[in-house]
Amino acid sequence: MICTRQILAGVMAVQSNLHKLVDLAREKSSERRRELLREVTDLFFDDVPAKGSAELDQYDGVLSRLAEDTAEDARAELAERFADSAHAPHGLIMQLARDVIDVAAPILRKSNTLTEDDLVAIAESTGQSHLKLLTTRKSIPEAVADTIVRRGNDDTVVSLVKNSGAQLSRAAFENITERAETNPDFHAPLVARKETPTDLLNDLLTVVEARLRDRILEKFDGVDPDELQQAIDASHARLEARLSNDKTADEAKRYVNAMKLRRQLDGALLVRLLREGQLMRCAAGLAVMTDTDLGTAKRALECPGIDPLCLLCKAGGIDRTLFVTLSVMRNAGKGDALRDAREYGRIYDELSEREAQRAMRFMAMRKNAEAA
Repeated sequence: MICTRQILAGVMAVQSNLHKLVDLAREKSSERRRELLREVTDLFFDDVPAKGSAELDQYDGVLSRLAEDTAEDARAELAERFADSAHAPHGLIMQLARDVIDVAAPILRKSNTLTEDDLVAIAESTGQSHLKLLTTRKSIPEAVADTIVRRGNDDTVVSLVKNSGAQLSRAAFENITERAETNPDFHAPLVARKETPTDLLNDLLTVVEARLRDRILEKFDGVDPDELQQAIDASHARLEARLSNDKTADEAKRYVNAMKLRRQLDGALLVRLLREGQLMRCAAGLAVMTDTDLGTAKRALECPGIDPLCLLCKAGGIDRTLFVTLSVMRNAGKGDALRDAREYGRIYDELSEREAQRAMRFMAMRKNAEAA
């Protein structure tokens, strides 16, 4: 058995080595500093100090100081060695996590030394490359995910949504779902997540492509009817609220109502409005002609994909020619009009009226809720 005297002798030897290395840390030579960094790191792993110990603090100070002025590849090597250590010096880990991305990467991906508060601080103070690497961690606390959603670009946040270990708050889901209206990259990951709120799935119903729409409807089939109605009502209220302060929406509704009274609300009017760039008026007219709400019609016209507009037109009784015309005009200058027209016609023909009506049943429920 090792006696107390031997233990004390070992501790004193380690401290003596550290004191020497602290003095050597003043060495200006880059190559020598690299060697010193390896020496101190080896010394650390030879006998890992306990958490909270003075010895760990001493290692933290020496390693952090050495790493500051050492070449990037040496810092990257240091990060790789400490990324898996449960007792890694905290200050050093935070320093490496904020370093250039090639150094920070292993720390951001897997270091368990980083607390939730640490991860939030890093997410608040670093750029997109660091944020995106944070989204690849095995588990991501809600507060960290909220920060990433608030600060991250779409590419970063898509990566977050794809990570099943990320805990997303209600506010995060709402932010992401709103982004999904103009970025299809969000669609599949949102639909795939088990915990995506039902009302937010309903928000997506008229912006996703057909295969994802079918998956949403399959999910709806397993939801209690009362719960589903509440979700649809919440979806409708939220989407309408976004238009409630839009003066152009009110004006568009008044304009369309006036044209309807004059019996001038028809396909030709929609085409003219879209050609003139009066999208809100066109959406208001489309909403009346398909018996849906303005928010749904506007989203269908603005959605990057063509499926939502096809769904709305097919279920709402808009004929093939008008649908194709609106679709081509909406994408004017973005492709080959003749080729696109043929493709849009094919999509319209392949969508059965029964399938369209099944999906739009939820839009009708919205409309009924509005009328009530």
